[in-house]
Amino acid sequence: MKFNIARQTLVPAFLTLVALAAFAMWSAGSPAGDLPVGNPSPTGGELALSTPAELLARFQAACPGWSRWIGGFLILFVGMSLGRLTVRYNLYSVGTCLAIPLYGAITAGLLDKDSFLTALTAATLLALASKNYARSFCNGYGFDALFRASLYLGILLLIVPAALPFVLILPLAVALFRRTLRETVVALAGLLLPILTFCYLNWGAGGGFIDPLLRGYGLLATGDPLAAALAIPGRKLLLLGGILLLDLTALFYFLSDIYAVGTKSRAIFIFYACLLLLNIPAACNPAATPAIILLTAIPSAVLMPFLLVRIHRTFTLIVYLLLLAATIAIALLQ
Repeated sequence: MKFNIARQTLVPAFLTLVALAAFAMWSAGSPAGDLPVGNPSPTGGELALSTPAELLARFQAACPGWSRWIGGFLILFVGMSLGRLTVRYNLYSVGTCLAIPLYGAITAGLLDKDSFLTALTAATLLALASKNYARSFCNGYGFDALFRASLYLGILLLIVPAALPFVLILPLAVALFRRTLRETVVALAGLLLPILTFCYLNWGAGGGFIDPLLRGYGLLATGDPLAAALAIPGRKLLLLGGILLLDLTALFYFLSDIYAVGTKSRAIFIFYACLLLLNIPAACNPAATPAIILLTAIPSAVLMPFLLVRIHRTFTLIVYLLLLAATIAIALLQ
């Protein structure tokens, strides 16, 4: 029996993810040299407290070894979480754990070694938020899932102000997953809780209560919106273009066969397609840095297998091996 790469089981998928995570952290061996993704300038006395992004950047600079261990764990955690989500909701109508190694491959290729800890933390928060929003599509109330998803999203905004467009996934989830008004209020409370908590802590430390909000607004309102997109290295831009091309092809396959999956699976797939679309305004705003492209790994790992399980196994193997080769080459050239 010939091995079909598109129908990967858990064990080879996990082992591939482990190898890719180890390789990504090995290639990101040097300590942080720049400020992290979505946080291009220090507080400069504007805030009484250091932002979470600055704390992560300092930790990476002070403890590069521990940062790589944590980064590797985050890659494993997110990859397994996305793989479990795709299997649990049967997104592809066939059993496969292909999303697990795909996330590792995309992450290893797009990761910025100067701010990898912040970027991987942001990707983890986005993955947790999207996964819990998907869990809220259930019979009865989904207060717990919606609150946790919005809480992760609020923490993401503290770390990456450029991720503000991803707030739109909250009303998207409410509408797409048919949640009630009471659940929407709970979701909004979860979103605002970490932001208001940081504002309160900044006020308690001697700063202004709304200073963090004003600083976030300043980052988003000043500067060149396309600066981050134009600063993406050419090799990563080529890889990102190839990934997006595969994602768009997967979406065409999905639209042509939209009723091949169940109602819940269809809604979740549409949700991740919209999540991919929101990466465009997230990368094209003044607060963004080139490292923010790592967030495209979350929806891409979910969408791409829909294409790979439907084309001939030979073409699937070629695409898979080309993606791995491109990832390794780009990581080595950093």
